[in-house]
Amino acid sequence: MEIIGIDLGSNSLRGVRMQVCEKEFQKEFAVLKEYDTTVRTAEGLEDSGEICEAAKERIIQGLLEMKCALDITPQQEVVALTTQAMRKARNRERILQEIWERTQIQFRVISGEQEAQITSLAPKIAVQRIARENPKYKQDCFLLVDMGGASSEFVLCGENGNLARSFDIGIVSAKERYGSVEKLLAQREEFLKPILSFMQECCQKGRKARFMMANSGTPTMVCAFKLGLIEYNARAIFGTELTREDFSVELAKFLALSQESQVGLVGMYKADVVPFGIALFTCFMEALGFQECLVVDEGLREGAVIAHTLGLLD
Repeated sequence: MEIIGIDLGSNSLRGVRMQVCEKEFQKEFAVLKEYDTTVRTAEGLEDSGEICEAAKERIIQGLLEMKCALDITPQQEVVALTTQAMRKARNRERILQEIWERTQIQFRVISGEQEAQITSLAPKIAVQRIARENPKYKQDCFLLVDMGGASSEFVLCGENGNLARSFDIGIVSAKERYGSVEKLLAQREEFLKPILSFMQECCQKGRKARFMMANSGTPTMVCAFKLGLIEYNARAIFGTELTREDFSVELAKFLALSQESQVGLVGMYKADVVPFGIALFTCFMEALGFQECLVVDEGLREGAVIAHTLGLLD
């Protein structure tokens, strides 16, 4: 059985075709094809409270391209989820209706709690694979951080289940809210306070993260920079470790490029938010006391397929 998983985030549109089979009474999932583009769903959302027309058109164009790239037919089983930007937008019903009419893709708006839980499904499988090769990741609890365009999900993944929370800060909302990296850093206590409070609550419940894991666009992008990848390759970055210094070094390299080179490297809808993403994620690492993080690409799009297969979206 093959299922399509789609994640319409606040910055990116990501899709995956996965094969689902049962082996020894367990579900196994294999990625067959992938699609990823930047649509900047949350553009202008901080000020207007709405998804703008330009973002809507980028989403629709991206979905039409995805249908071709992933060979999506009308008979195909598709699980399409959308997150913070659509949760926040007061015009989401009209936007999602037009997306359906023009692409035949029906999206489900999920809560921050659902997003955090579903996002963790594929990384938890990935950690099991990595731990077989690297025993230091064979731990009872780890922190997964999924930093998106308009929100960031923090999930304490443990043997006794997850503790998760979604926070209203992401790479696009950070740029629109603070305007400059300098102002973002100057006001870091504002967005870090509720995150630190959540982590303290987790500690009081006996949950302490043994390592930090990230699966969002900024850490995976920094991995690609560090590895010198000309074309992004999810398999190449799988299980890479990044230190705080890696983020600082790659940010300095990026800022040293001309604007034209920056756009050529990451695209016109991402170049201006790259510094905010790196600065924001570094703030998370510093505040939580992690010197390094483990990086994988798997996230909500794969989680959508897994959750659907396991009946977690019913």
